[in-house]
Amino acid sequence: MIFTEGFDCPDIGAIVLARPTKSLPLYLQMVGRGLRQAPNKRDCFLIDHAGAVHAHGFPDDPIIWPLKDDKKVENIAQRARQVGKAPALCDCPECGAVRFEGQPCPACGWRPKPKPKAVTIVDGDLGRVDRARRADPTGQSDAARRQFYAELLGYAAERNFKPGFAYYKFEEKFKAKPPWRNVAPLAPSLETRSWIRSRQIAYAKAKKRAA
Repeated sequence: MIFTEGFDCPDIGAIVLARPTKSLPLYLQMVGRGLRQAPNKRDCFLIDHAGAVHAHGFPDDPIIWPLKDDKKVENIAQRARQVGKAPALCDCPECGAVRFEGQPCPACGWRPKPKPKAVTIVDGDLGRVDRARRADPTGQSDAARRQFYAELLGYAAERNFKPGFAYYKFEEKFKAKPPWRNVAPLAPSLETRSWIRSRQIAYAKAKKRAA
């Protein structure tokens, strides 16, 4: 207690807070042991093992000292932090110094990184865009679309699906109805099988989310 309240040595360059206190005046007295000016003294390090800075604020915060016995000493800046009207105090993950939440560390310069935000993902296919920014949903020629439709018919025949399967899958991909009739089925390519599989997976996931 002598060192806490009644020790006067202006040359002190470091204060170690080894115990907590709920008293703001006592906290300021302890810190004040090292805040006196002295020749060739440039700074004073405050090593807070007790979390007193987080409870009472910085020693150089503006303090209201009332003259009435029924009113307590108040750190108005710390009060604003506690009620969310000012950035709260937190420890720097890099050097451990106390800093303002969301702001760079004044001791080492560490900067907080923004938290990643959720990204909305929409299933779709890449398409070509011309100079007028008009998009072709597929970028495929008429012959390529016809072959894709024929491969859908071939896939439907393999699985004993109705021909309507190929019709609606074509419409799903190209956002248009197949304009051909009497198209001969073809064996589906690996790309066509992969596309059908991706649609089945997307459908299963959507059904699971809905459930």
